[in-house]
Amino acid sequence: MWGALGDTFAVAMALALSPIALTTALVLLLGERGRRRALLFAGGWYLCVFVVTAVAMWVTDTADEEDPAATADGIDILHLVFAVVFFVLALVTWIKRPSARASAKGADGLPPGTQLLETEVLGEDEPGKPGLFERVDHLGSAACFALGFAQGILIIKNIPLAISAGMRFGAAELPQAEALVLVAIFAGLASLGTLIPLVAYVVGGERVDHSLRDARRWIEAHMTAITLVILVVVGGVFLGEGLGLAD
Repeated sequence: MWGALGDTFAVAMALALSPIALTTALVLLLGERGRRRALLFAGGWYLCVFVVTAVAMWVTDTADEEDPAATADGIDILHLVFAVVFFVLALVTWIKRPSARASAKGADGLPPGTQLLETEVLGEDEPGKPGLFERVDHLGSAACFALGFAQGILIIKNIPLAISAGMRFGAAELPQAEALVLVAIFAGLASLGTLIPLVAYVVGGERVDHSLRDARRWIEAHMTAITLVILVVVGGVFLGEGLGLAD
């Protein structure tokens, strides 16, 4: 059981490292009723990861019972396809990276994947503030939960990563109860990026406000570079998983 979780730890960390989700959590946390809204956002993200991983686990487990060899080969092939997709996205992100001047203005060059959730509309209060994050300031509780679930689906790396973990759990031949416990723990690890700012705020209180605002500005300023690194790392993870096809 724990071996299967260890095999997916890198995948969980790749899910947790999402600059968009982390920035959204910071925006919510630093706004009105921040802790409640940030927690609901994290809950929506958690539920999305849990559902996608559980469905992938169930499909893989069912297929594995019918034809284990074909299922194993299919998992490896799918991982290789994911690797190619993410390496191509990394290349496109590099080619389309914003110039230093555009980055300073915050008005150009959003990488693939972030374009799904961000616009090029600048905020009025903070120069270079993406329009999405400005609107997030005014979301209600239910909308924060829905936003967390939506980001879990729309951020381009999330679904393949959750599917990969679910396939690993489904192929591990575990009892259903143990497999669901693994999915729940995995989803918790994958949600750390949305929860760490909240934990820091609960522990440090208003003393960490300045640090959290600095962290938010840094992430927004370097979002393209962070996204590029994540795409390459995720592509490498999938490539490593798919190399089992050569055995």
